[in-house]
Amino acid sequence: MSRSQSLAALFGNQVRRTPGRTALVHGEKTLTYRELSHAAHRVAARLAELGVGRGTLVGMAFPRSADAVVCMLGITLAGGAYLPVNPAFPADRIRTVLGDSRAPLLVSAAAAAGAVAPALPDGVAHHTFEELTADGAGDPGAVTGAPGAGLPDDALAYVMYTSGSTGRPKGVMVEHRGVVRLVKDTDYFSFSPDERFLLTGALEFDASTFEIWGALLNGAVLHVVDQETLVVPARLKQALRRAGTTVLWLTSPLFNQLVDEDTDLFAGLRTLLVGGDALSCGHVNRVRAAHPGLRVLNCYGPTENTTFTTTFAVDRPYDTAVPIGRPITGTTALVLDPELRPVAPGQIGELFTGGLGLARGYLHNPEATAQRFVTLDGERYYRTGDLVSADADGVLSFHGRTDDQVKIRGHRVEVKEVTGVLLDLPGVRDAHTVVTGAPDGKRLLSYAVLDEGHDADGTLRELRRRLPGYMCPEHLVALPKLPLNANGKVDTARLPRPAAPTGTAPAGQRTPAEDELAGLWAGVLHLDAATIGPDSDFFALGGTSITAGALIGRIARTTGRALGFQELFAARTLRRMAEATAAAGTADVEPLPATAAPGPVPLHPQQRGLYALWQTDPASLAYNIPARLDVGGRLEPGRLRTALQLLAERHDALRTRFAARAHEGTEPEVLQIVEDRTEIPLDVVPHTEVPTDEEAVARFVRPFDLEKGPLFRALLVPGDDGHDHRLYLDVHHIVFDGVSLSVLVGELFDLYAGVTPPPPPTTYAAAAQWTARQAAEGRFAADEQYWRKKFRDVPPPLDLLTDHPRPAIRSTLGDVVRRELGAARRQAVEDCAARHAVTAFSVLLVAYATVLARLTGRRDLVIGCPMSGRTHPDLDRVVGMFVTTAPLRLRIDDDTTLGELLARAGEEHRAALAHQGHPFERLARDVVPHRDLSRNALFDVFFALQNIDFYTFRKHGRRITVTLPHPGTCRFDLNLQMYQRPEGTVAELEYSTALFTRTSADHLLDQVVSALDEVLHAPHTPVLAPVPAPARRSTAPAADFAF
Repeated sequence: MSRSQSLAALFGNQVRRTPGRTALVHGEKTLTYRELSHAAHRVAARLAELGVGRGTLVGMAFPRSADAVVCMLGITLAGGAYLPVNPAFPADRIRTVLGDSRAPLLVSAAAAAGAVAPALPDGVAHHTFEELTADGAGDPGAVTGAPGAGLPDDALAYVMYTSGSTGRPKGVMVEHRGVVRLVKDTDYFSFSPDERFLLTGALEFDASTFEIWGALLNGAVLHVVDQETLVVPARLKQALRRAGTTVLWLTSPLFNQLVDEDTDLFAGLRTLLVGGDALSCGHVNRVRAAHPGLRVLNCYGPTENTTFTTTFAVDRPYDTAVPIGRPITGTTALVLDPELRPVAPGQIGELFTGGLGLARGYLHNPEATAQRFVTLDGERYYRTGDLVSADADGVLSFHGRTDDQVKIRGHRVEVKEVTGVLLDLPGVRDAHTVVTGAPDGKRLLSYAVLDEGHDADGTLRELRRRLPGYMCPEHLVALPKLPLNANGKVDTARLPRPAAPTGTAPAGQRTPAEDELAGLWAGVLHLDAATIGPDSDFFALGGTSITAGALIGRIARTTGRALGFQELFAARTLRRMAEATAAAGTADVEPLPATAAPGPVPLHPQQRGLYALWQTDPASLAYNIPARLDVGGRLEPGRLRTALQLLAERHDALRTRFAARAHEGTEPEVLQIVEDRTEIPLDVVPHTEVPTDEEAVARFVRPFDLEKGPLFRALLVPGDDGHDHRLYLDVHHIVFDGVSLSVLVGELFDLYAGVTPPPPPTTYAAAAQWTARQAAEGRFAADEQYWRKKFRDVPPPLDLLTDHPRPAIRSTLGDVVRRELGAARRQAVEDCAARHAVTAFSVLLVAYATVLARLTGRRDLVIGCPMSGRTHPDLDRVVGMFVTTAPLRLRIDDDTTLGELLARAGEEHRAALAHQGHPFERLARDVVPHRDLSRNALFDVFFALQNIDFYTFRKHGRRITVTLPHPGTCRFDLNLQMYQRPEGTVAELEYSTALFTRTSADHLLDQVVSALDEVLHAPHTPVLAPVPAPARRSTAPAADFAF
């Protein structure tokens, strides 16, 4: 019955049940329920005389006080709706809110009258609380039965203003039933008369709805303290003890500060509710450890859904984000993709929420209401703009926002509103505002283009007179103009940081050793060294195992120090890496010969297997490496042809073919034949025959003849008016790898521009001879011993259910499915890697391994992964086939958690990097002497994290975007390629079409995404946790397992 009643009716019921019980305490002032009712009815009677009735909006401007609660109750009893206004806000803000609301009446505390009177719009009547409650003012008997008691549950209860996306604040209209659903018959908190609440929320902040109505509609006691008490921990602690507080609400930033100051402050509480921003795991873990009996709730909810939408009882320590929980009683929640379709468990989507708490909309703003309050399947929902995921049990986790709103000190702020007010100031011609700082300490920073005679300090002072403190930027930087990108939008990357105060050193000043190392980082990461600070994390900036190998080589060449993979991975930051480099031993690295010695050039170990595969199937495209370059500006075919020839002259691998030399009584020996000159074919498509991308790839990507060469070709597809060409390159893997692609593309456009890059330190043929000598001298014996020990016992092949019978001879035909996982996940991957002291590679690998383990039940997994193979510093600018394959072996126990597997994967990866000298082809031959031609040796699944510098280059005023067209092949049963790009993580699952359908591959990739979200947000989850059965079943042999 309570859900269909108004707030006034429910309050009246409570007064009749407990008239003599204490209801409200403020300092020395104490009111029983009867006394509070009498005082509120007196206010209601006076308001009725002033014309307040059903639905009348009444502004109220009070500091936190008992009088404010009485006034709020009085407005409600009179049938009106209250509009809280903070009298401490700037006059412009008060005027904007009152003007937009069109409230006919404002009631204020007498002490606040001087502040609010100048801000009143024309036509707004103003009365002080003292006038309404003076002797003889208002006859409580005149409102016996209170008009508000007879209101329907959909009547307007209050309006609260939030920051608006148009640059203007928006008034959220909340109905009685929304408040009732929050505090009556709930499932997240047991409201009872024994509770003692402390009012911490500002009246204009919707947390006060929970505190005031939660206490007064349930017979509890509400204690009020002033603002100064709340922000001084010692005084708040004393107030909590004096009041005997049992339930306390705090914003996350205030909670963090109080925990840092004194965890004993929370002693005596039974329930602590925290929200308004992301909950800090470290802080909540400390409080729970100090007070094991304390119930801590993580509370989430926009004002548009009446304070709380979801809650989560923190039941254990968390080292990643604490979930926001499930919807409270009377609330519905949907997680939808951009097309408004439900997402699968574990996947991230936008949260839509509805139910009894849903607000009516935005006051006098039908356009904004229509944008945010939508109808789906006949039901109204609020589109929160928050990104969340739901686990299999429906527990939600928060992943950021889709728009420009942020939480500053617990308050929701629309960044555009700050810019909008700034633009309204005299002398401001243009402005932009950004958010800086860590997630638990966000700050605003504004930029402005000012007229002559106006300066940044004066403009910032004026802005502070117009906005609340939490909405004011920390700094205002004056600029002659705002930098714009090619799309005409503000280029935030080019906005300068505020200057350090006079007399202070710049933040993050580097030492000379750090300067030198920052230059090396910049070289391998393709960054500006000025953007790298002492605390920058190499892997968070895009470093991978491949770039780490290149960095180790450059450190050895530049400093003469031998920093190992293990030391580099452990150091991570610029400062610690500089210290580790200084402490490292002397690098025993002799320069490689500039050219190959006369005589035969043996195959590099990484080439042997590729040559054997080509002999088996010379028509296969599986080891072609095609690349598409979208090139801005004009390209002249003649100059391009010359640049391609110069590339081949610089890099002997591009002039190489292969031949078998027979020896009597032995197997033929395959050798590299390096030609003095090779004509690199460049086909130019006529303007009249421009093909699509698919047509170009089909026409261009063809089998290579390794014995004839050349093994490198190009195709130029002209753009409109001779601009924006497509340049396709195709190289055979036997002379080329991913690092080679980066080198080749960079040098190609140097040479086209007439700039000659520094010569590579050595040649590929010389590297092959050096590697053969190293092997003959036993330099790789430790690596061989490591891998032989790792595979003393070889696990059986991975049992995945196939849609088609496995061919007797492995097919290399394949296709690919793709997912864009977004920038939020990319950042979450980097954050997770930093927390666990691993790389993004390990985080993404574990998501893949988790799915494979769950689907097969296998506790011993082998996944193939690439290693750069460039173990000498002279090799990082040489084109050739160096990349080697490492069979990473991950063992999983019944109770292994995702976090534990992540640590294990990191260890395996680092060890593999340190032992990459032993060729995989030899290991496979030694430990798997009898090959199954239907499978690869040792593993059938592969994983790689590609480096972002493959994809965008800027050379000589040109923008070159590189993509890798899929040639319709797959070298393994499954091959997961992940890309950590600036705009977000991308996942591509290549699959053998001889074994799997596209539906199966899609399903598996969805599960990998879900597992990744578990790794990021629930690392305590067991790896072998059950997964839902697949929707489809295959007719493939039952000996394999489905996915």
